[in-house]
Order: sequence, then C-alpha cells, then structure tokens
Amino acid sequence: MVDEKPVNFTTIGYFLQLPPQTIYSWYRHYLSGYPEAVQSKEWGKDNFKGNDKREKLVAVLKPENFGEQMSVDEKMIDEEFYTVMTNRETGKIALLAETLTVTELNRLIDKIGEAKQKVKAITADLSPTYEKFCEQSFPDALIVADKFHVVQHIVEAVQSLRLRIKQEEIAKLPTIKKERREYEKQTKLINGESRIELLTRSRYVLFKRTENWTVSQQKRAGLLFETYPLLKTAYELTLQIRQWLDKENVGKYEWQIEKQLIHWYDCAEQAKLPEIENLIRIIGSNEEKIMNYFKTGKTNAKAEAMNSKIQRFITANYGVRDKDFFMYRLANYYS
Repeated sequence: MVDEKPVNFTTIGYFLQLPPQTIYSWYRHYLSGYPEAVQSKEWGKDNFKGNDKREKLVAVLKPENFGEQMSVDEKMIDEEFYTVMTNRETGKIALLAETLTVTELNRLIDKIGEAKQKVKAITADLSPTYEKFCEQSFPDALIVADKFHVVQHIVEAVQSLRLRIKQEEIAKLPTIKKERREYEKQTKLINGESRIELLTRSRYVLFKRTENWTVSQQKRAGLLFETYPLLKTAYELTLQIRQWLDKENVGKYEWQIEKQLIHWYDCAEQAKLPEIENLIRIIGSNEEKIMNYFKTGKTNAKAEAMNSKIQRFITANYGVRDKDFFMYRLANYYS
C-alpha cells in the first residue's frame, strides 16, 4: 500500500491568498510553454503580411485536423474578424486566421498540401467570400448552404415588412398632441392596444411557427393578420419555405424538391412584396448550395458551436487583454 502524503493546507492557503495577477504571470511565463513556443518560433510560424501590409495572426493551421466534413464561419475576436474552419467529425479547429480575404485564405490552404484533398463537403453561410474561397481552395468539395443561415434570411423578410408597416403607422401620427390622442383613440384595437403597439409586440410571434404559438400568441397573430393582411401573406410564404427546408425532404429525389421550390417561387412572385422579392433573389442566387443541403442534411451547427465555445473562453478570461497569449491558449485548447 502506497503511503499518501498529507495535504499541506498551509501551502494551499498561501496560493489562495496570492493576487490573480501573480498566478497569471507564473502561468504565462513558466507553466504554459508560451515563452518557449515564441522563442523557437513554433508559435506564429504561419503568420503573414496581408494585402494591407499588416501582420496577421494565424493561430491554427493544422493539416491533420482537416477531414471529409468541414465547416467554415467567421468569428470576431478583440474587434478583428477571423475565419474558423472546423472539422465536423472531430470538432477540432483546422484553421483559425485573422482574415476574411479570399486570396489570403487560399495562400494559407496551399500550405497544407495534400491534406486539402481529404475535404469532401463544406458547410458555410451564404457569404460570397466563403463560396469563392471554397471553390478555389477545395474545387472537388461539395459546398452546402447552412440551413440556419437560410432560415435567418427567411425570418428577416417578414420582420422587415413588419418594420416597414410600423414606420408607416408612425408617419400617420399627428404632430399635435391633442390630435394625436384623438387619432390613437379612434384607431385603438379591440384588445386595447394601438396599432403601433400591436406591431411592436408581434415580433416574436412572427419568429415562431404556428404550432409553437401559445394561446395568447394565437390571439395576437389573429388580430395582427386581420389588421394587416399583407403580413399574413408574407408570413404564410415564409412558413411555406421553412417547411420546404425541413429534414423530411433530406434524401428525396431532386426533382421532387425542385418542384416544391418552383411552386413557392410562383406563389412568392404573385405577392408582389419588396421584402419577399428580395428573399426570392437570395434563395435564387444560392439555390445550388441550398439544394446541396438535401443531399447531406448537414448544417453549420458545428461551426456555430465552436463560435460559442470561443465566446465562452473569452468571457471566462474577462475579455482579450494579452491577445497573443490568449490566442496561444485558445489554439492549444481547441485544436
């Protein structure tokens, strides 16, 4: 039997009384391996001068972390935008670089050599920058539009219409206080709200699907759509395209999915609403990438989860004060 050494509570008490700055300094300079990594030039070896001649940080560039299923997204760290490529299968960061520029990203991917041949599919948002980057650096990979970013554009369409109608209602208000009160009294709705209040309080109703409405939200939606039929039309169109993106369509024949989309295009065009017309353009210009979602059923959830982890790391460290050391720790923790 191995004798256990008694715990030295005096020593523990000593460390507990140390200022946080002292512990942080010890960890940075003696325990983390950061000074050695900087001295050996292992840390920062992939840094480069960008097109703007500014030194840019490449915290992670690991060929071994690239795999068949990848995701790409952007993340703001310390007021600078970074590109993050995550392996969907392992959850590890393969690329974390301080750039959103296609040519700079291509230069970095050229460094990983044959590892880029492993990539079979990449999920991304609807950014033209990332589409061009993926096409140039991973020409054989399938580019898949992230479902949740598409849904975000869909929801924004009906919200934009709500805000436009709200502004029109505000513009109708008389400038004279007495006249305004009389106008509000005459236009008050059956639930006691003004039209502007109804539009303001209906924001979350329009975010949700009908089956997820509470009883009070059902009543509010009924009054909203009765008062503003155009909002009902827009909401039903966005609901229709959201249902088209449901998992039930994943794996179906392409012609079946295209038939549903063409039907939606026809209905959406008949509405003649600027907000819906803009949505038609967004979906139309990204149709091939969106259709690829039904082949794989993959989303950018891994990339968004990694963004959340990075944000929690920033919060736990009370922000990014010692940026280079922070990025060193971040790279070691998530790659």
